[in-house]
Amino acid sequence: MTYDERSSDGSSSSEAQDTYAHLTISQTPAQVRPKHIPFPDHATTSEWLSELLMCAFTMGSAIVQFINIYRTNWWLPKAHTRHMVNIDLIDPYLRYMLLILNTRRLFYCLLLVQAKNCAEKSQHFVRMGVKYGFGGVVQLGLGYCAFKLYQHHTYILLLFLIYPVVIYLLIFGFQLEPFLRTKFELPGLYINDLPVHSCSTNAVDIRDEVETLRHDFNRRFKQLIFTSMLNAYYSGLVPCCLAMSVQYNVIRAAQHCIIVCLGAFSLCAVFLYPAKYSDTLHRATLHLGCWQRIDKEHPPTNGIWSKYSSYRHGTVVKHNGGLYRSQGVVTVATPGNVSHARFYKLFHNPTIIYSTLATLQAAVLLLEIGSLSAESVEWHFVLSITFVAFTSMGAFFKLVRDYLITKDLYKPRHDLTNPVLLRLTDAFK
Repeated sequence: MTYDERSSDGSSSSEAQDTYAHLTISQTPAQVRPKHIPFPDHATTSEWLSELLMCAFTMGSAIVQFINIYRTNWWLPKAHTRHMVNIDLIDPYLRYMLLILNTRRLFYCLLLVQAKNCAEKSQHFVRMGVKYGFGGVVQLGLGYCAFKLYQHHTYILLLFLIYPVVIYLLIFGFQLEPFLRTKFELPGLYINDLPVHSCSTNAVDIRDEVETLRHDFNRRFKQLIFTSMLNAYYSGLVPCCLAMSVQYNVIRAAQHCIIVCLGAFSLCAVFLYPAKYSDTLHRATLHLGCWQRIDKEHPPTNGIWSKYSSYRHGTVVKHNGGLYRSQGVVTVATPGNVSHARFYKLFHNPTIIYSTLATLQAAVLLLEIGSLSAESVEWHFVLSITFVAFTSMGAFFKLVRDYLITKDLYKPRHDLTNPVLLRLTDAFK
């Protein structure tokens, strides 16, 4: 999807591809509108395909962990079994629980795709029916499996199983959508599960939009942390809790839990934070601006800060007994507001996000490959490392791709929004 944001005179931002460095100044001198660089079209992964990849990753991680715990010497000539794993030792209700947990979002996504084919008038009711109907079935299935596991084991295992439920209630409350879907929309304008930038000149509307985007980013980050921890917990740690009478390499099993958590984190990060999403937040940042508190200097001020006004670069205002100088092309942020300052520092340069994530993912891959060079490495641990590293390669590729896109896209922008260059430009006007 290509953004086509309109200005107050009806012109499109796509028409300014060659003149993105210029500013459009309205009749009011204080109002300045930064021009946005049109975001290039590039291949993106659909929701159902992303859920399929995550489902395959979590199911494969659980299978590999079962191999780490219940492996056999099936290759020996006198082995009593020809199976790689002692399947009989694995509790069947644990397998059912993991199957329900790892496939719930994939099936829910496919049901939502089918619900879109319904009539537009009844589509909302169909989605509600699918949401609560399918969610109820999933909860009943998980509750039944937990009850059966409690009957065959101790109450301590039941505490292990319901511990993530308590964490979920603390993070999301009694909402059902975050449990069934990785992406879920907040009130506002969304297209293809991504928020849309309004490109307004009204200071109040800009701050309201930034507040919505900030809540959306925080929700996605909570989902990122919870999903990665949940997948590692049930696919890596819970199978170890049930293997009380089996001897296995605890260190290798713990390492598998850690690399599964990191792999799920990278896969979920590229799904929740695509490059086009960061571009939306970056555009809002250009309209928001930032204030720098002045402690030593006491230059002449332009009056008291007003929540209905927008300010050019270098403007000095007074707010709550302090002096602040505006940073960026235009500033409508509240002076001294920590949330606005943090939002500006994080998203005025989206390249930092993807370079950090790509560097961390590269370090994890190198550590995984380096762990294979140990003197005594069992075949099942080689299988575990190879599986996680192979599936993490796709996430690493997307992170590097998003980094290169944002680096080439916003490099001229940062040069032109340099405070020194802006002052020189104002001096020659």
